[in-house]
Amino acid sequence: MLLVTAALVLRLELVRHSLAGTHYRYGQYAGEQRIVGAEVDRTVRPDGTIEESSDVVSSSPGLRPPSSRDAGRGQGEGFLVNIHGTARRATRVIENRIVRYVDAETGAVLRVEPRFARAKPARVFDANPVKTLNDPSLQDQNNSAAAVPDAAYTTVDLDDVNPSGPLGGPYVQITDFELPAIAPADAAQSLMFDRSQTGFEDVNAYFHIDRSQHYLQSLGYNGGRTIAPYPVPVDTHALNGEDNSLFIPAPETGHAALVFGDGGTDDAEDPDLVVHEYAHVVHEWIAPGTFLGPFGSEARAISEGFADYWGFSASYEQSIRSGRDPFCFADWDARCWQDATSEHCGYPTGADCLRRLDSPKTIADFNSSDSPGTEYLNAPIWSSALREVFVALTQRYGIEAGRRISDTIVVESLFGAPPNPGFAAIARRMIAADRYLNAGANADVICAALTRRGILTDCVVAPRGELTLFQSVERGVAIPDNDPTGVVLHTSVSDPRVIERIFVRVDIDHAFRGDLRIVLIAPDGSQFVLQNPSPDRTSNIRATFGRDAVPVDSLDPLRGRSATGEWRLVVTDLRPRDAGTVLSWGLVIQFAGDEPAFLRPTAGSRQTIPVAGRIPGANGTFFTTDVRLLNRGTRDTTVTLIFTPSGADGRSDFAAVNVAVVAGQVVALNDVIGTWFGATGIGQLEIDGDVVVTSRTYTRGANGGTYGEAIPPARDRTRRNAAPLNVMRIRNNADFRTNIGFAETGGSRGTIEVNFLRGRGDIAGTSSYAIAAFSHLQLAVPFDAVLATIRVTEGDAEIVAYASVVDNHSGDATYVAGETAERERTVLAPAINGPGALGTFWSTDVYLTSGLNTTVVLSYQNATFASAVFSNALTYWPDIIRSQFGLPNTAGVMRTTLGPGAVASVVIVNSGTVPFAQSVSLLEPAIATSLDIPHVERSTVFRTNVGLMSDAGATVNVSLLDASGKTVETSLHTLAANQLDQFAVRTPVADGRIHIDVLSGKVAAYASIVDNVTGDAAFVPAQ
Repeated sequence: MLLVTAALVLRLELVRHSLAGTHYRYGQYAGEQRIVGAEVDRTVRPDGTIEESSDVVSSSPGLRPPSSRDAGRGQGEGFLVNIHGTARRATRVIENRIVRYVDAETGAVLRVEPRFARAKPARVFDANPVKTLNDPSLQDQNNSAAAVPDAAYTTVDLDDVNPSGPLGGPYVQITDFELPAIAPADAAQSLMFDRSQTGFEDVNAYFHIDRSQHYLQSLGYNGGRTIAPYPVPVDTHALNGEDNSLFIPAPETGHAALVFGDGGTDDAEDPDLVVHEYAHVVHEWIAPGTFLGPFGSEARAISEGFADYWGFSASYEQSIRSGRDPFCFADWDARCWQDATSEHCGYPTGADCLRRLDSPKTIADFNSSDSPGTEYLNAPIWSSALREVFVALTQRYGIEAGRRISDTIVVESLFGAPPNPGFAAIARRMIAADRYLNAGANADVICAALTRRGILTDCVVAPRGELTLFQSVERGVAIPDNDPTGVVLHTSVSDPRVIERIFVRVDIDHAFRGDLRIVLIAPDGSQFVLQNPSPDRTSNIRATFGRDAVPVDSLDPLRGRSATGEWRLVVTDLRPRDAGTVLSWGLVIQFAGDEPAFLRPTAGSRQTIPVAGRIPGANGTFFTTDVRLLNRGTRDTTVTLIFTPSGADGRSDFAAVNVAVVAGQVVALNDVIGTWFGATGIGQLEIDGDVVVTSRTYTRGANGGTYGEAIPPARDRTRRNAAPLNVMRIRNNADFRTNIGFAETGGSRGTIEVNFLRGRGDIAGTSSYAIAAFSHLQLAVPFDAVLATIRVTEGDAEIVAYASVVDNHSGDATYVAGETAERERTVLAPAINGPGALGTFWSTDVYLTSGLNTTVVLSYQNATFASAVFSNALTYWPDIIRSQFGLPNTAGVMRTTLGPGAVASVVIVNSGTVPFAQSVSLLEPAIATSLDIPHVERSTVFRTNVGLMSDAGATVNVSLLDASGKTVETSLHTLAANQLDQFAVRTPVADGRIHIDVLSGKVAAYASIVDNVTGDAAFVPAQ
């Protein structure tokens, strides 16, 4: 386990002035993390006397990454708590009126704090009377108070209650908007009701909804992650006395109201039903309208099954404690069959439960009838599968921890759900959520439960080379608003083989995806409706119909047909006001005879992107990788992408997908790891095929824009007894953190030795790492160092290396490739000192180290600055254009001659309000007939600047091409020696490319892809 020792510091947090002095409070921090309960209080009296008291941690604590055990006990975020001068790692649990800090290792409660809030005593059913008393003989008896013993009640404090008026608070508002007209309980009056009084249902509903909300917050859904952060309107006496309850979506997206009927046992008396209905509020907030499909859809069954599960989870511990059957859902509501007919009981004689969560139903029992009520027949398939997961995890971790782990996985799986999701889609999202939250520690439990139900046929969700993507060349196509004609898009397949399975990938931007109708038309004219308009008000479609989204019409009839011909996709927007755009679409086909590969495909023309991923990072970041593939040849080609997860042996543990790339086409693979491999985490990505490859890994900021880094295919490698790799610009301080990573590209295991060097060239520390064949490792740099040298000391491994330097403020990462530096070379790079758009101000920093007695010469706009660097010492020139050349507010070419062993790193830094940077590749001017730069975009989201450089002068013709390879603009450029020609792409283009024909001279070129919201830029060199 990697431990990082954090420096202990005191920081002034507040100053207060009183009549008798000035009072200072200092909080203690371990690095950037506040230690709970560690502070110094200092008072300065008017006569200068100082009084001080302190309770601080005396030694630097070891910090480690959160584990699955942590995730089960707290909010998923680590805390440090001062216990008698020692910092203990803990998780925080918020429950009603207290906050508990729980030791992450032992589970012991370390610290308890009160939550100060308005509270009001009230009587409720903590669990329903049958569960609390384990007495199935209880009956409603026409809403009689005498029907339920006093022991069934619990006196509680209602949190955050408004001081007067109808009972309400920040997450619940009791109201009356349906008949019968019964005024809500008055919060200013006593709330100590019995069940025969109308105020009891108000209080009971308030308590259980508020408790469910606080429980969600204790799982980590608090602050900006709070689910349903509004007062849900609740009418506990509604539906004109029916024995029913309803969740009603509100006009405001993501909002809803709840109504409970009084027929039979009043529904709001049974906590199972109250929590069930609130579960609908939860999924409506997470994915508005997504789970409101037809009655016979799997999406609707997921909605009801999730709600039953959520009610079961809330009362499970009380059922176990009393001995009551925990799988009998709403067993108090069902006990009205002895009531008078006038009470409108909806249950037959002898009813014990509304539904059970140990149903034997499987997917084979699914009822596809679209009659109202079908969703409740299908819900037990889902709820019982979730119950299996829940019970297995409580047995593994204990009831409290197991419940928290299970519930978090289930809730997290609802985020980002595709339109009309099926059981299998959400099941895969559960597996992915567990991988994010718990490093996949519970995949076995989830897989077993969902396989038994027939929801998943197996849990190998990643393709193994049996699928081929055919992406349309049409990108960024507008969808006419409220127009039944819609837009027709095309793609052609030339492969004549027979279809075994076919899926349709669709990426659409639209405010309300339920406005859209999507139809696939096969080459023979047969039509398949993928999606009809629905109440789904979630934005955007990122879905593969037939795999993670259920199409309206099954695609199975296409099995056995040839794939050859033109396929069409018709997208129509049938509601007014909100326009959308088809970003991309394509067919994913498994041909007859293509089976998942057991062993890794044999590589031919192999390129390796050292790191790609879909993974959460520190400080609320979440990193995703996009890839672009350019076929600049004259013939269509098919390439294979192979993803090896970090730590895996890539010879047998990998995912692979084939991508058909038409001549001249740019294929866009957004969120490549999640979308195309069905995976999470990080690893290396290998591309087998003759294409130009670029990638960008990024996180989204609070403003919706992105911060990230372009990661090109690796160039330099090292083996045993070969020149080492050097990784520059490692930074570890309050502003930056650094990860160092390695990918094995030769297919053999080995041992890597890394020396971390300080700025003077002395060794800060040495680490050794074992790496498997085709594997990947990424680790936090454990030392305060500036340079790493990497060697292979054992085995036949072939290693590429990199560092990712992350800004702790913005989450922006800059990529630094490992270099061998075996020969002398002259390289060019753009450099700047001056303002940019969006309030940015750019400057250029240079880092340089070299072998003994190597002279490095830097020139800029014909001015020369030379420096000799010795014995691996680091030289750092911040803002080199101003500091060394004295040329502020200029931009130009920096020309550098590097001797053998010399390594330089250049970064262009924005010093505006939010700091971020782009790492700049040092480019050798090449004698080439042409160069290409994919990943070019001019849109509302991104803009692109193109830079041309030459050390001796050149003439080039520059063309902008769209994703299909069609030329949309051209320009002729004549370059003087050491001149920077940088210009903006003006014509709108999505997934385009810059093509450079070199007419004379040697040229180096690049593109800078700039986020229009954040201003962050990624540097993409020409290839």
